[in-house]
Amino acid sequence: MLAILTYHSIDDSGSVVSIAPRVFAEQMRALADAGVRCISMREALAHRQVKGRWPEHCVALTFDDGFANFYESAMPEIAKHDFSATVFVISGHVGGKNDWDAPPAGLGSQRLLTWTRIRELAEQGIEIGAHTRTHPDLRRLSESEIEEEIAGCCFEISDRIGQPVENFAYPYGYLNRQAEEVVQRTMTSACTTELRRTNDDPLHLLPRVDMYYLQSPPQLQSLVAGKLDGYLTIRRWGRTVRQALGAH
Repeated sequence: MLAILTYHSIDDSGSVVSIAPRVFAEQMRALADAGVRCISMREALAHRQVKGRWPEHCVALTFDDGFANFYESAMPEIAKHDFSATVFVISGHVGGKNDWDAPPAGLGSQRLLTWTRIRELAEQGIEIGAHTRTHPDLRRLSESEIEEEIAGCCFEISDRIGQPVENFAYPYGYLNRQAEEVVQRTMTSACTTELRRTNDDPLHLLPRVDMYYLQSPPQLQSLVAGKLDGYLTIRRWGRTVRQALGAH
């Protein structure tokens, strides 16, 4: 099984999408000390294609939205340990702010990576993935709008960095049949927000582990060792119940 870790902003705000730089550095150091490698989705999928299974003693690092603090705070720690990662970029907001929706409490306005920084990261081996053009709820769009959000994002990123874009993350984790069909036709894989490790899931519906729930190094090491699956199940049920109550 493989743990695909989800990060967003590396900052000290304490928001639900934030991890403090100090905590992130401790996490990377703990994984390295335990002999665990952090890799990109591209690397994980390449291994799976050749070997028929996910790589062992690895986690996949993914960062949604493309916050500028990835370059400033996360990248130095990733490079220090010779790790890699995937950054899912919102192509229509590159160089701007996180203003596609009201930010979570405490986060405030945050800068996003510029195309110059994104190209630099790609040249350093960081995988650049797609996260749509404008970060919409794909369930609310027409088929043509979904196509434009996903395929249009991939085209723009690929054109800007001179590399293919193979992997995708659904904004908010929301999807429908039309979004699935576009992803299956255009992408190697797509990540959801379902809170668990992945094993033999369809490649366009890969679950991930939100690092908001697992911030201490011991928790992270237990996750990789497969000792937190029950905990994640309870968290997943709780989140499902909260979402259902919020819909009424």
